[in-house]
Amino acid sequence: MVQLKKFALGKNWIPKKLDVEMMMPQELDLTFLRGSGLQPGEELLPEPKQTHEGSTQVELDEALVSQLCDMGFPLEACKKAVYYTQNSGIEAATNWAMVHIADPDYAAPFVQPGAFQADVAAVSTIEAMGFSRDQALKALKATDNNLERALDWIFSRSDELCAENNDAMDTDAVSPHIRDGSGKYQLVAFISHMGESTMVGHYVCHIFKDGRWVIFNDNKVAVSEHLPKEFGYLYLYQRVPNS
Repeated sequence: MVQLKKFALGKNWIPKKLDVEMMMPQELDLTFLRGSGLQPGEELLPEPKQTHEGSTQVELDEALVSQLCDMGFPLEACKKAVYYTQNSGIEAATNWAMVHIADPDYAAPFVQPGAFQADVAAVSTIEAMGFSRDQALKALKATDNNLERALDWIFSRSDELCAENNDAMDTDAVSPHIRDGSGKYQLVAFISHMGESTMVGHYVCHIFKDGRWVIFNDNKVAVSEHLPKEFGYLYLYQRVPNS
């Protein structure tokens, strides 16, 4: 499906229809976009830095943090300001620090979202009792690394955790089915809007059927004599089977 954005907002936020024509191809060949792995002369991008639990760890710009600290903001608040403004600059970080200065956790130690690190000894203890590492991590994360509470948490949900484990094993046993084929497509239908503006008119559909184009216009169905292919805004392409 290909959509042409022929509707936009004009002055005073009034929707308008763009009077443009676009000659869409009858055949579309996307073969050149098919990925085929690392090629000669290409270089793999570096992997993002990961935490122990596999979530992405954002690296804070230390220069920005230092600049904010020099302005008198607490260190932990400076870290939050730089993190939540995505290292975008001192102005954005300063604005964030000023806007959130009344937050109750403003100067509390900053921990990046998703950066939970489980207590290694607690994980080993739970695993020694027959539970999986994933179950141990889930329990400790839910109880702020408190081993006693984590054990209560995991025992109170033993049936639920076992069911999740069985579902995961069933999912792993089923190999994914991925459809693949040629990179060539044929235009089989398109929808166009009849009318001068978004406020009036109606939609019609043209479908390629039995070797000819047919127009569907409200209750009227007929063979299209003058195909207005350039006036469509939704185009449907169908993959051409491998020969």
